Amino acid sequence: MLNTVMITPARSLVVLLMLGALLGGCDNSSTKAVSNTAPTNYIGSATCKDCHAAEYNSWQQSHHDQAMQPMSPQTVQGDFNNSRFEHQGVSTEFFIEDDAYKVRTAGPDGSIQVFELLHTFGTYPLQQYLVKLPNGRVQALSVAWDSRDAADGGQRWFHVYGDEPIDHNDVLHWTRQSQNWDTMCADCHSTGLIKQYDVATDTFNTQWEEMNVACEACHGPGKAHLAWAGNSDQSAASDKGLERSFNERAGISWALNPSTGNSARSQARNSSTEITVCASCHSRRAKIVTGPAYDAEFLNDHLPSLIDLGLYFSDGQMRDEVYVYGSFLQSKMHQQGVTCSDCHNPHSLKLRAPGPQVCLQCHAASTFATKEHQLHETDSVGANCIECHMPSTNYMQVDARHDHSFRIPRPWLSENYGTPDACQNCHTDKTSAWATGILSAAGKGPDATTPHWSEQFAAALNSSKKPRPEAILHISMDEDTPAIIKATAFSNALFTLSPDALVLLEEQLHSDNAMLRWGATRGLNYADPASQSRLAPPLLADPVRAVRIEALPIVLSLGNDTLGNATRQQRNRVIDEYIAVQMANPERVESHINLGNLYRELERFGKAEDAYKTGLRISPDFVPAYINLSDLYRLQQRETSAQSLLLKGIARMPQQPMLQQMLGLSLVRQGQVSAALPYFKNAADMAKQEARYAITFALALEATEQPQAAIEYLDSVRSNYVNDTEISTAIATILQRMQQ
Repeated sequence: MLNTVMITPARSLVVLLMLGALLGGCDNSSTKAVSNTAPTNYIGSATCKDCHAAEYNSWQQSHHDQAMQPMSPQTVQGDFNNSRFEHQGVSTEFFIEDDAYKVRTAGPDGSIQVFELLHTFGTYPLQQYLVKLPNGRVQALSVAWDSRDAADGGQRWFHVYGDEPIDHNDVLHWTRQSQNWDTMCADCHSTGLIKQYDVATDTFNTQWEEMNVACEACHGPGKAHLAWAGNSDQSAASDKGLERSFNERAGISWALNPSTGNSARSQARNSSTEITVCASCHSRRAKIVTGPAYDAEFLNDHLPSLIDLGLYFSDGQMRDEVYVYGSFLQSKMHQQGVTCSDCHNPHSLKLRAPGPQVCLQCHAASTFATKEHQLHETDSVGANCIECHMPSTNYMQVDARHDHSFRIPRPWLSENYGTPDACQNCHTDKTSAWATGILSAAGKGPDATTPHWSEQFAAALNSSKKPRPEAILHISMDEDTPAIIKATAFSNALFTLSPDALVLLEEQLHSDNAMLRWGATRGLNYADPASQSRLAPPLLADPVRAVRIEALPIVLSLGNDTLGNATRQQRNRVIDEYIAVQMANPERVESHINLGNLYRELERFGKAEDAYKTGLRISPDFVPAYINLSDLYRLQQRETSAQSLLLKGIARMPQQPMLQQMLGLSLVRQGQVSAALPYFKNAADMAKQEARYAITFALALEATEQPQAAIEYLDSVRSNYVNDTEISTAIATILQRMQQ
């Protein structure tokens, strides 16, 4: 496959929107950001105020308005009165000098330096600060101000990664790319952003229209709308000159069904513009276009994370910092047509009604605000809807985010699969079994006859249980299963591609739902070659960009001779599109590795080598760059080049087992098996939970006429593995070759 897996630490990044971004426009000579001075279609939020005063006033002082601000006594909340914060042996000091806000802390090389702060970043419950580094880079400082009240533990400096040791060599250090504002933050904390990065000089010159989330961040450039407003014939443009029309709620009412206590939308929601616009920032996603994203189809401009383990728990509850989109798409609220502004005021960002009252807009109090439903005393903390249906998780130490899947508590899933149990958030002295008993006694326990999709999904995803292909097949055919769950099931090949499953997969490739087509296209990677040859080429003409670029690697693997002329032409167009997608984020090493993989597949080996080397120059600590480039050298029978490259990688990252393993394999191909042994042993020692490394070392011992030593080694490490089948098989194989 062309796409390399983005490697991120098993730790939540500070402002991780996958490949999202935040401020912009920092030149190399000034500590102040520069705005975009070229003529544009943006008019500025101040212009909107004249006709939309109520919305403008509501927006002011919202978190969108305060997403980023110049440093000033009015905007800075942190204590800069020569205050000091200690973290893992590093002292960080905050002070004001010559009317400038400054910080003294460990810089890119670990030495203590003084940096001037450019802007505030966010406001509540924490406020970070942005620092300018050479080459136009703007970085988010990891020591942040807890802006909560002192009574809640706030009004203090803290480190967003808690007590975790992070030095200047760590990928999470504030000076490294994972904390780079241009890449990780700017796109969602400013308006009209154009990320400008020069690959040759490794320099940013990012530009923006406004340094916060202003009117045109959501509505699009206002020039045409302003012209429409000044036109006496306003019927000339039904869209009022706006890039985006938020009309999902226009003329809509919600009618209460007295028998259920729930409300139904007067008309089905037939567009997702509002959700798409919100999701462009409130999601874990990669942006795949240059500049602002305005397409009504989310998958034309973004690649969202699916409901994968590590990001989510196996029942779909949020785990890592995934924001809202992936959770909301799992909800019945979404399926029933609820949109973001049904609950949130889009300008002030406040709830449309306080606390549980926002839920009671559509859910009858006589049915749901009762002890019979809530199983808690009315008006107690436990009677608040969000405690059970929207449990929160803290990110960045102090930022509580509510799960937006609006799920019913299922503590029995916690018993079986270790998923979070909302009941235990309050009843910390009780078990999930106790909670299951309480719910069962109230008639709200598990239903063995028709288990919820989340139960079957958890059974299939959970690594400690044997996957159940029939369960995934069932939920994939169930109309009540959310599309994002089905897409995840297809994408991860959680079911065996039996004839029945392949029929279902093919049906989804023709679905009207782009998310299903995208997930099914990813699942096609696991199909047999004949099915791929039949199903993949037509996907190159899919109307959605995410589907087209996902189908490209499959089509390329089929070979040129199997494609008709029209398909080859379409393939070439998608190749150009794929390259453009990667260059939407040219500062990311992953983009250049993906390009190298593409050129390798096309047998353009010179361009592949250049792309891999560019990736290494941008990020010399990115292991896949060494692996892929060394493998290209292997393909070209340039083993000495591979050996030299891998030695450089090991010198920088001596604890990376894959580099040790790859060097050992290169030496074996050069006939130097004995010389390879120490590297194979290093890899096995560093990755004690991965049997393949131990087996490789043992086989190398056998190849150097030490079969007994190989058996003894494998037997000595057998206890490292929960399932030692591979180790046992390797021992048996060596014994067989010894005729024992």
